[in-house]
Amino acid sequence: MSIYFDDQGNIRKELLGEESEKAAKSLVVLRHDGKRDDRGSINSAQLRRFYGDLKGLEKKLEFKKNDTSQTDPFLAILPLVKMVKSKVAYASNPKNPKVPPAFADWLKKHVDAIETERDFNAFMLHFEAVVGFCYGQGMSNS
Repeated sequence: MSIYFDDQGNIRKELLGEESEKAAKSLVVLRHDGKRDDRGSINSAQLRRFYGDLKGLEKKLEFKKNDTSQTDPFLAILPLVKMVKSKVAYASNPKNPKVPPAFADWLKKHVDAIETERDFNAFMLHFEAVVGFCYGQGMSNS
């Protein structure tokens, strides 16, 4: 069973609601005094970087759909989607981390779950919701 869809094949409402909010709370960590923990939280620049990379792949997919020589345009971008795991691994290097481990783990889990265009589209909606909740949590603009 997919982590994105219910038994009827619909995107699970929790994916765009509670699960997105929970993910954001794990990515934007608040200290006991209510202020953001900059060391344990993702900043907006890194979040935008990964979200932007994936949005770029989404646009590439739409372009490839117009190419009639492509039998399955998604298969042309799937390797690039999977490569995001190596990018987040690099960015979460313990010696000089650019992203917190919670973000790397979250993104790797979702990249592993993407096998079809429907999975990718559902994940992109989830990622969009996570971004919104991160800003709502007080994510740093650096």
